[in-house]
Amino acid sequence: AQRILHTTLTETKEAWGSDTIGGIIMDPKTGRIIAMDALPSYNPNSFQEVKDVASFTNQNVSGVYEMGSIIKPITVAAALDAGVVTDGVTTYNDTGFRDLNGYKVRNFDGKPRGSGTSMQMILDKSLNVGIVFLVEQLGIKPFQEYFKKFGLGSETGIDVPTEASGLTKNLDSNVLVDSATAGFGQGIAVTPIQTIRALAVLGNGGKLVSPHLVDSIVYKSGDVKKLVPDEGEQVITAETSEQISRMLVHVVDYALKDGDYKMDHYAIAAKTGTAQMVKPGGGYYDDRYLHSFFGYFPAYDPKYIIFLFHTHPKGAQYASATLTDPFFKLVKFLISYYELPPDR
Repeated sequence: AQRILHTTLTETKEAWGSDTIGGIIMDPKTGRIIAMDALPSYNPNSFQEVKDVASFTNQNVSGVYEMGSIIKPITVAAALDAGVVTDGVTTYNDTGFRDLNGYKVRNFDGKPRGSGTSMQMILDKSLNVGIVFLVEQLGIKPFQEYFKKFGLGSETGIDVPTEASGLTKNLDSNVLVDSATAGFGQGIAVTPIQTIRALAVLGNGGKLVSPHLVDSIVYKSGDVKKLVPDEGEQVITAETSEQISRMLVHVVDYALKDGDYKMDHYAIAAKTGTAQMVKPGGGYYDDRYLHSFFGYFPAYDPKYIIFLFHTHPKGAQYASATLTDPFFKLVKFLISYYELPPDR
């Protein structure tokens, strides 16, 4: 799995000329890291030849990024879990943009979806205005409490050095726009390892697991300490986990590239993310994006969760164009290599 991840990241970086690229494959139920890689990297046998010190840092645990729309399913799950909306029942009037005290929140295309817009549509079409609606239904404080319970802004404690905690002061703000933008993954910056841990909650029955690389520690004395994964705090109910998983399967089956990637024998739960990149000194680039993609499968009893991201890819604005093929290449490899039985 490590080799295929490395190859996939290398090919994707070359194809799109991205600055940084990273990926993690994890068991969503235990937090066991199956593969993790990031580029640019270096050969440990010739580390003295490295020109760019950035190559030494593991972007998956030290890099802090505004992740964009892959955060939206967390907001949807929080609203479902709190009982403030019901999938298949609740609708809202999508006006295409909202003015929040002078800060304009727009859908990616600026277009209204009209009255009767469903909760599923918020995920299918990745509607920022829908996320504002959900945050309003939840209320600022409950919304922020959910995001903190999902572990956003707190270190995972993964067993590798230099883990960053992220920049999430907007989750302590009393201003609606700060929570609304956090709800669609802008204005809060988190690490990839924090992100995959939070997203694993959606599929694993609602628990916050501890990501880890080693299974046991062997001491010089010969004693072996087995690292037993902790149970994990219950963040959302198992029912909510199943609901959001069903909604994310719908995204793949019908919305992602118009359903071209639907798999006949496996239910895949997934979502793309495209975020504007922050300029040094403040503000956003209008021509540089972070693309991300996450998914887990088999959707209702997931063995694997995959998270991919890259910064400033050239030649495509949206993550669906740059990361859908790499994601499904990894999915198909894991299904065949580990001989996963079909779930459809």
